Amino acid sequence: MDPVKSSLGGGVAATIVLAIFLFVGDALLAGTNLFVLATFTSLCSIGGPPYCELGTPQATLLTLVVLVALFTFAWPLFFAGFTWGLPGESGVVHGLVFGLVVWSGYAAVLWIGVWLGWETFASGGPVAAVLLLAYAVYGVVLGGVYDHLAEHRTLLVIESD
Repeated sequence: MDPVKSSLGGGVAATIVLAIFLFVGDALLAGTNLFVLATFTSLCSIGGPPYCELGTPQATLLTLVVLVALFTFAWPLFFAGFTWGLPGESGVVHGLVFGLVVWSGYAAVLWIGVWLGWETFASGGPVAAVLLLAYAVYGVVLGGVYDHLAEHRTLLVIESD
């Protein structure tokens, strides 16, 4: 299968696994007031406390559509474009590295939020930890499915005679 179709197939699988992971995370952390899925699918990280409240059903649906578009189409196509340059020798390792790179953007936003006084590490840290695992799982599934569907390793190999 060509790289585009392989990456989109990986994106669909990884997004489904990501959603399940976040639902399970919310179920396990229900008493701690984390709302991992709501935080992940809102503009809370970007806009700060005013955007952390759950919105109307229409806003939630629109945010979910954007989330699905990002994790099913945009990130997987980006992954397919440069997976050969990531460290490691398998799609699973490439995906893990990719997930950690994508999570680092979230971590940077968290640092900025703490620096601006919008939140503290005590409030943002647990969500960041769960999202670190979520992005790692997303990346592993994305890379693994990509390799499986593409029927080749994602490593750029220069063969010598």
